[in-house]
Amino acid sequence: MSTIDTIEKLTCTHCGDTCEEETITSGDAVFCCTGCHTVYDLLNESGLGTYYDIEEEAPGISMKKVAQMKRFEHLDDPSVQHKLLDYTDGKVANVTFKTPQIHCSSCIWLLENLHRLNPAVRKSEVFFGRREASISFNIQKLPLSELAALLTSIGYEPDLSLDKLDQKHEAPSNRPLYLKIGIAGFAFGNIMLFSLPEYLSGPGGLDRQFLTLFGALNIILALPVFLYSSLDFYRPAITSIRQRQWSMDIAISIGIIAMFGRSLYEILSGYGVGYMDSFTMLVFLLLVGRLFQKKTFDTLSFERDFKSYFPLSVTRLINNSEQSVAATQLEKEDVVLIRNGELLPADSILMDAETSMDFSFVTGEFNPVTVRKGELVYAGGRNKGTAARFKLVNPVSGSYLTRLWNNEEFRKPKEETLRSLSQNFSRYFSPAVLSIATLAALYWLPSSPATAINAFTAVLIIACPCALALSAPFTLGWATNILSRNKLYLKNGETTEHLATIDSIVFDKTGTLTIRNDAQVEFIGRELTDHEKRLLFKLLHQNTHPVGRAVYHHLDSLKTPANGKLYEIKDYKEFSGKGIEARIDNDILRIGSAKFIGAGQTHDKASGSLMYVSINGEVPGYFSINSLYREGLRELLTNLKKSAETWLLSGDNEKEKDALLPCFNNENHLIFNQSPEDKLEFVKKLQNSGKHVLMIGDGLNDAGALKASTVGVSIAEDTSSFTPASDVIMDAGSLSYLDRVLAFSKKSVRIIHISFAISVLYNVIGLAYAVTGTLSPLICAIIMPVSSVSVILFTTLATHYSAWKRGLKI
Repeated sequence: MSTIDTIEKLTCTHCGDTCEEETITSGDAVFCCTGCHTVYDLLNESGLGTYYDIEEEAPGISMKKVAQMKRFEHLDDPSVQHKLLDYTDGKVANVTFKTPQIHCSSCIWLLENLHRLNPAVRKSEVFFGRREASISFNIQKLPLSELAALLTSIGYEPDLSLDKLDQKHEAPSNRPLYLKIGIAGFAFGNIMLFSLPEYLSGPGGLDRQFLTLFGALNIILALPVFLYSSLDFYRPAITSIRQRQWSMDIAISIGIIAMFGRSLYEILSGYGVGYMDSFTMLVFLLLVGRLFQKKTFDTLSFERDFKSYFPLSVTRLINNSEQSVAATQLEKEDVVLIRNGELLPADSILMDAETSMDFSFVTGEFNPVTVRKGELVYAGGRNKGTAARFKLVNPVSGSYLTRLWNNEEFRKPKEETLRSLSQNFSRYFSPAVLSIATLAALYWLPSSPATAINAFTAVLIIACPCALALSAPFTLGWATNILSRNKLYLKNGETTEHLATIDSIVFDKTGTLTIRNDAQVEFIGRELTDHEKRLLFKLLHQNTHPVGRAVYHHLDSLKTPANGKLYEIKDYKEFSGKGIEARIDNDILRIGSAKFIGAGQTHDKASGSLMYVSINGEVPGYFSINSLYREGLRELLTNLKKSAETWLLSGDNEKEKDALLPCFNNENHLIFNQSPEDKLEFVKKLQNSGKHVLMIGDGLNDAGALKASTVGVSIAEDTSSFTPASDVIMDAGSLSYLDRVLAFSKKSVRIIHISFAISVLYNVIGLAYAVTGTLSPLICAIIMPVSSVSVILFTTLATHYSAWKRGLKI
């Protein structure tokens, strides 16, 4: 228990300030306020108390000073918030801060527990690779200025360079790394020159004065390499030691120190000339290998964020005409039409009177918000009202939509993946290598101290888990990019692994196997008046369901004469799997299934999908929609059945069963009259029987089944009816590639296994030679980066060859 005492001139364990007014003690720790005590307890509770070892003095900032940080007041200006905030509705706000100070697991844990420091923080998530923290908070209780002050108070002051917000993403500068490489290369070249006289001196050797001179020069040149160029290995090693975790940087750092120390001893004692040339070349080659890895990772990340195809289509308005374009083709000032259920792809201004927006994709909570003309609407909102026009104020960011897509609310339960397995293996690799190096040194020490040091250094340098750790990320990264070039956008790299396990494939019919805008539509019943046609046309203009769009295009083709009247839609509602209803002026319209509109007579034997119409309670008839199936469907299903079971789940009746039976070849695998709930239960039933299920739907009525499946694929065609429940967004034209995509995914996993084997074989052979003490550390330094380069080249070439062999674009 903490006790409050009056003790003069004690310093706070967290922030280092003098405890003047009151002192809170907890064990041996002393705090100046409750806030500092809370931060300290949070860290120690999670076993991350080594946060206080980062600096000799207290690393934190006084929590009492948070409210006094006036320099963040400008963040409460609306114009500044517009640039910084990802989303706000006046109460809940989302912001992503660049926090360069993030460096270890303590940082991640502390930042993701901000809600315990201030209850106004709803949740926070750290993206370690980008050094970013995404925070959702109550902006009424915690202004943006105070949030920035809170982060600063615990040592993570956000980078608030607003001029950078309008710039496109740039890879972090590699200038410090280039400088370290340059210094190491310069030192290595010159030390080699100073060492040539010794190498060419013959049996007599050099005079003692020249040996002393060249030895001193070599030490002077090697010191910057040891003290500066090697920092990229020392710092992570020290962090790992403080975190009580093993990393390869620890082994490399010990090897560098051992080689430099050995050379320094030989030169100063006169025992020999040392190996400063080998030492500087070792650091040079290690840094070059690290630069190569970093460049490759940056390339993969950049392509994923800004060059990948994000298959959302949006209706752009040009001179009052509608044009369906890819969302990534939109530019600032473009005007788009967003129908009910469609996603707004960029920050925009509402141009119509009002609409209702659902921001659950952004906040994770379903809470429709009424938006009025002229108000700013943030990207990621879904229109829940009538079709509305928006003017874009920012271009579309595929990376932002992907980040929302990976929101924890939409994630499936975590499973062990090849990437996590390789990371766990690397964690235990370093202590094992250090043990082998120590045993080798102890074995050779009695007979030859020089051989003992050589064996110890060689083992530490040649053993490398990097190649093992790189196998999964590089293979999955390339697979993700290759599939995006074929218009399949994966939520993350692990989705490729899950695709490789698929043994059951479930198809929705309408909008998935059928073509959306190419259907034969016929109205059966009494003849509709021009007024009724205009009412139906206006109502279906709001709808995004494939059957509704087919009827809409049919009515548009009739060219019903306009009467100059502006129809006003009110109370527009969509009922998943059933139909839609609305009030247009004084008329009440309902369109959907016979049961939904209350039709007394059904026509189950009629061909095609049926859409019944009710106008003011009267049922004048129904639309019969006969959709065309996608080209190559039969061949695709034949190929898929070679490696997986195929099923069809449809909300329609069995009228098209005979047409589909030749494609599926199993009457029991054609299941009709399925509601969204039925589809969900069917997928769960397959999974409970041990199946790995791929569900392919239109993303509208299939959200539950898509989320429950092993991999959910949402088909995108001419609307932005995107569902975060899916793991893959597939362009409708890419459906014919599905068999090749699954085969490519299986091959990608096999490539990872092969690269694992290559890495293990390399380490076994390398260690076998290194423990003998006959392998030069210089040779080890050359072989070590070569192993990583070989794995990267193998995964890159093998992945691209596998895609090319299967006819995929590379």
